Amino acid sequence: MSAINAASNDQRWFELRQAEEADFEPIAELCRAGGLLPWAPASLASGETKTVQVAVHNSQIVGLAKTHWHAQADGIAPAGHYLGGIIVHPGWRRQGIGAELTAARLRWIGQRAKYAYYFTNEQNQASRALHASLGFERLAEAEEIHSVRADDGASKLLLFEAELG
Repeated sequence: MSAINAASNDQRWFELRQAEEADFEPIAELCRAGGLLPWAPASLASGETKTVQVAVHNSQIVGLAKTHWHAQADGIAPAGHYLGGIIVHPGWRRQGIGAELTAARLRWIGQRAKYAYYFTNEQNQASRALHASLGFERLAEAEEIHSVRADDGASKLLLFEAELG
């Protein structure tokens, strides 16, 4: 799990924390800046089976990431904790925010489970490289995983697993 132990708070130029209800509009702005539709308010609530983390720099939300809990296996996809969507403001990309948000979510999952899962479009090389550096190994590919299809409708989704602990 050493790859998951990213920089401590005193070494970061941004703060990581759980999203709060008051973050809805800044998160919506972040989504729009990334060319995406804003996430629904209900998708921002953390709980026993889900965390939503934000990266904040000078009171501005510059990154957002969440997890998903799938209680039931679905075809090739096992039940368990999955890394979900991640958004980093275009002006703040390639500066470690995505890696830190991913490490924070993996630490959160590691307190609850032995394995973490994630899937991505086969074309998403940046995501695949980041997750490979964190110990994720490819399990399978499919056109659909837990009711999600690849963004372009033509690519496959790749499913990955990492052992935590």
